[in-house]
Amino acid sequence: MPISFATSLELDLLYARWSGVVRFDDFASNFEAYLNDLHYRPGRRELIDHSGLTNLDISFDMMRALLRTVNEQAPSIVVETHTVIYSPNDTVYGVGRMYQSLADLAEGIQVEIFQDEVQALAALELGQYSSIEAVLEQNEFQPSQRRDNSSSGAGAA
Repeated sequence: MPISFATSLELDLLYARWSGVVRFDDFASNFEAYLNDLHYRPGRRELIDHSGLTNLDISFDMMRALLRTVNEQAPSIVVETHTVIYSPNDTVYGVGRMYQSLADLAEGIQVEIFQDEVQALAALELGQYSSIEAVLEQNEFQPSQRRDNSSSGAGAA
C-alpha cells in the first residue's frame, strides 16, 4: 500500500507516510481506512510525509474531489483539520501547493506544505524534535486498526 498511517494519542497527531506512486484510488482506500480506524477523530492534526513519494498520479479535478472527500468526513459538525505536508521533492511539492490553494478556498481543512522537515514540524508545534524520525521514535504511535463498526458509527471518536 503506498499510504500508511499511525496515530499518536499523546500528541493528538495522525502521521501518514506516502511512498512510490499514489493514485486517487490509493487515497480513497486509505481515507476509508482512516475513517474506520479505531483511533479516528475528526479534526485531529495531520502530518503527511511525502519524502518517499515519487509521483502523485492525480488530476486537478481529482484533487478537488479529494478535498471534498476530506471536508465531508464529519458533515454534522464543523471540523477544522490542520494538515501539514512535508514534501521535499520539487515536482510533488508543486502538486501539493495546488492542493493547498484549493484548500484555502474551502472550509474544513487548513493545509500547509513545506520542503523543510524542521519547518513542517514547527508548524505543528513540534519544534522540539529535530526530525520526523525523532517524533516517531520518541512517541508511541498506534498502527491503523479497524474499528468494530457494530458498536460505534464511522467517524465517531
